[in-house]
Amino acid sequence: MTREQFYEKFIALLQEVKPFPGEAPQPTSRLWEEGYVDSLALLDIVAFLEDLVGHEIDLTGDAITAFYTMKAMYDAHLQDRDDA
Repeated sequence: MTREQFYEKFIALLQEVKPFPGEAPQPTSRLWEEGYVDSLALLDIVAFLEDLVGHEIDLTGDAITAFYTMKAMYDAHLQDRDDA
């Protein structure tokens, strides 16, 4: 999955689980701080990413930083798959 495809699918997921008024987030938007993501939406986001990568995502330690932006999520969980 390309970066652009991920962003498109992720934004669609956000609109489903935590609808937002106005503009969609940008790849580097701070999702938590700008109100696009909350703790309940995070559960759906983790499930979404696990489906994409095909395995459970480790959420220990500093893993939460990979959920700050769409770019960080893609870089942490999908970039190697796209480069392959």
